[in-house]
Amino acid sequence: MKILLNKTPQSPEERKKIITEVIQKQEEAFIQNIGYIQRIMITYLQQLGYSLNNDMEINKCYEVVISEKEKFYTSVDILIKIEDKIIFAIKCTPASIESWERFMIAFCRVVEPYQIPFAMITDGQKGVVIDVLSREVKETMEIPTKAELLKIFTNLKFISYAPEKIHKEKRILYAFDAIRCCPIHSI
Repeated sequence: MKILLNKTPQSPEERKKIITEVIQKQEEAFIQNIGYIQRIMITYLQQLGYSLNNDMEINKCYEVVISEKEKFYTSVDILIKIEDKIIFAIKCTPASIESWERFMIAFCRVVEPYQIPFAMITDGQKGVVIDVLSREVKETMEIPTKAELLKIFTNLKFISYAPEKIHKEKRILYAFDAIRCCPIHSI
């Protein structure tokens, strides 16, 4: 990427300030794109019978404790829930859907006391749906209607992830969040 300065910075501090401003503008544009995709998905989910107030949680943040001294925060764009159980976690991203698959698997294994059964990553036009328990990935934008999901709800398994493997999943999730510049906090 080329940064046009139209002049030579007078100091390293000025150069850093200019680069920081460019990065902030790019991040703002990226976030606006995510918000647009999120609105598309909310509208789509409402057409499938889901209620924004009762069946969806938007931008829910989770605290993930890595050790006695380390924790971080993570979130996804949309959660679909039935009877207070989260069934679907949806990640909206304007680019590189495939690169978020591992993040979503780790997210669904770690953030609740049970594994969230399904995940979706979408750019608003294309998407993948992941069956978290089997790790089966399908290229599709199709999500079951609320009525269809209610029919299969009783057959869904809400099991916790293997305790001996959960630390690894937390570290994977943290690595993705670190890429997004989320700070880690000491307890």
